[in-house]
Amino acid sequence: MQIQVPRISILHVVDPAEHSRVCGELNDNISVDCNDNGVEFFTTKIDCPMSQILNDPYADKHNIVYPNGVPNAYSYKGSLAVFQLSHFNCGGIAISICFSHKIADGYTLCNFTNHWATIARNPMSSEILPMTPQFNGASYFPPIKEDLSQTTFIPELETEKYSIKSFSISSSKLTALKARVINQSEVQNPTDTEVVSAFIYQRAMATKKVVTSTLHQALSLRPPLPKNTMGNNVSPYCIHTKDGKEMDLPQIVGKLRKAKEELRKKYKNAQPNEFVSIAQEALNEMIFNGSSSNFYMSSTIKFPFYDVDFGWGKPEKVCTPFKNMFTLMDTKNRDGVEVISGLKEQDMLAFERDEELLQFASPSS
Repeated sequence: MQIQVPRISILHVVDPAEHSRVCGELNDNISVDCNDNGVEFFTTKIDCPMSQILNDPYADKHNIVYPNGVPNAYSYKGSLAVFQLSHFNCGGIAISICFSHKIADGYTLCNFTNHWATIARNPMSSEILPMTPQFNGASYFPPIKEDLSQTTFIPELETEKYSIKSFSISSSKLTALKARVINQSEVQNPTDTEVVSAFIYQRAMATKKVVTSTLHQALSLRPPLPKNTMGNNVSPYCIHTKDGKEMDLPQIVGKLRKAKEELRKKYKNAQPNEFVSIAQEALNEMIFNGSSSNFYMSSTIKFPFYDVDFGWGKPEKVCTPFKNMFTLMDTKNRDGVEVISGLKEQDMLAFERDEELLQFASPSS
């Protein structure tokens, strides 16, 4: 195995001519100095077989393959992109990629990783590359002079103990959940993301025994932006639950669909120079919602993470290390949805034992 391939090929992907934002550093946490300092790339050895990590029921064990202190950090004084190649004593390897959310969203990460893997697999090949990433978001989101310090969102994660566990919802169970929504709501074409988000939110509220709460999600802005526009090109939106009558699954799906369509309509009817004000309004609602409990949902369903191939075959496992969030993604065989759940330890103890959750979701390693 040529272990230098990822390190060498990353030089081509972060070519400053195209990706200077990746090679730069933050100025005052609001702008990027494109100084071409490059990115950080670490290699390490892990003294255990890969199976010991993959078979552990708690996904937070996967954190061992990430650079120490980088995931879930609100601020990091190193480069905006950090990579690590980990070697297990069984011969297996893991590649971890950490991007600052200031410059990248899940779509950007997936596109960038596939682009990198294609070059690593055969840099001289005529194989058609995935879309060449273009970090040109400033042309759509021009810098603004307003002071946004009052709307800075700083999650308090460092003092809390979190547990991360993965659950799988099979295609047959997903079909059953969709049927429940279709039969009892006006939404006749619910998406996987809508149904699973609503179901997980419902069960998280029930097991935490809260009524007043807010579910936060993000809307991709591609379109109206071009598909190869990289960056953190999403806009937040949320729904509120005020009493037990609003915890019905079809009703939650309906509220998600309505909130998403209303926000999408705003962007569709706006000029690019109005995008920032729309996003700021949505961000204010996210931060100042007054809910006693906030749940965060991120979906990478249909993102081709399991198609990434550096030349050693496609990955056995794709995972995320996020605390205080539910991350939805396709299962490896595309036969269901995986839910990577990051909850406070006491909340996870109740969530993972919820009988209704376990009727549709199975704990997965």
